[in-house]
Amino acid sequence: MPSAKIKTIIFDFGNVIAYFDYKIAAGRLGKPIGLDGVGLMERAMSLGFHAMLMDLESGRIDEWTFLKELKDRLELPQSVDQIAADWADIFSANRPVHQLAHSLKDHGYQLVLGSNTNAIHARQFTSQFSKLLTRFNALIMSHEVGAMKPAPIFYERCFESVNAAPGECVFIDDMPENIEGAKATGLNALHYRDTEILRLELARLGVVVS
Repeated sequence: MPSAKIKTIIFDFGNVIAYFDYKIAAGRLGKPIGLDGVGLMERAMSLGFHAMLMDLESGRIDEWTFLKELKDRLELPQSVDQIAADWADIFSANRPVHQLAHSLKDHGYQLVLGSNTNAIHARQFTSQFSKLLTRFNALIMSHEVGAMKPAPIFYERCFESVNAAPGECVFIDDMPENIEGAKATGLNALHYRDTEILRLELARLGVVVS
């Protein structure tokens, strides 16, 4: 059973549960206009893609608006539906973390996903990694919260979703600024770099990881 203190493990998605690479999508999107992944990404960034993506992942714009803007700004010949399909499939599993998460669930811990993401990618990864994610007690996504990490409300939604106190949770993320944001809300927080290191750090907090 879980330790008396730690009851909930909150996992970031990108580069923790799964790796992602926007260049994969950019290569598919750019092919009809003669650009490789790097070239398409450079053009997209010069046309305000990053700010538009932050708006999408914060819930300030919807996916249709985002996709239509992407099509228009990059002058893509594909349909909006094809752009969505090309852009969605960018993930590959971090298998050691999947094994760890399954083990933690088997030991009785609550699992929560806490991800800066958007509806297009969320549909992709919840289907692609359904075997793991259906074991999670809650999936907290920035576009639904209306705020991205490291905003305090994001972390609050994570522990409130399972009726846990922040001190009963461990938040795992690969971004140092997100770790600092988690700590500021009272969460235990671990910077993910490697799964074996993560196992050791969880064990030091009293989490059963065998």
